[in-house]
Amino acid sequence: MNVIIAMSLEPYDRFWKQCDLTSREYAILKNGLIVRHPEDKYSERIIEISCDANEAQNLLVLAADICPDAILPIEKALASIGTLM
Repeated sequence: MNVIIAMSLEPYDRFWKQCDLTSREYAILKNGLIVRHPEDKYSERIIEISCDANEAQNLLVLAADICPDAILPIEKALASIGTLM
């Protein structure tokens, strides 16, 4: 099942910068898209990371080790599809 992780840019930057450049998690994070929702011109830009549920679980485990700020957005995304373990 596909999941979209929506994360603010600050924790996202801290997260990917601490990843191993050769890891699958790094590749997933670097393929995220920066978006701003057009209905709210004052909304902050966020990054949307598309991955499957297993990859999101792997990102969650990694975030717990290297970037606790990234945990909550990943948990929210997994909870939205009912696969938070």
